[in-house]
Amino acid sequence: MKSTLSALAAGLLLMSPLVSFAQTTATAASPAPYSVFVDQPTGFTFVKMPSGWKFVGAVSQEDARHVPASVLTSVLPADSARAIDTASAR
Repeated sequence: MKSTLSALAAGLLLMSPLVSFAQTTATAASPAPYSVFVDQPTGFTFVKMPSGWKFVGAVSQEDARHVPASVLTSVLPADSARAIDTASAR
């Protein structure tokens, strides 16, 4: 039993750099903390906090269409807008 636990602990120790690397690459595309996002159809406004997104209010739809360049209007990766082949799309 002790050798099994030792082998498991050694395996986890060897795998930890790989898991750590996978987590850092997955979050690399995430918006920076304190980024502002305005959902243009609704005008809902969010701020990216270190703990996650926080709803901070809403702006008028007219204001939502004319936001500064530093305000995010999409938080999806660039390739997420591509068409996906599904059975119902044919």
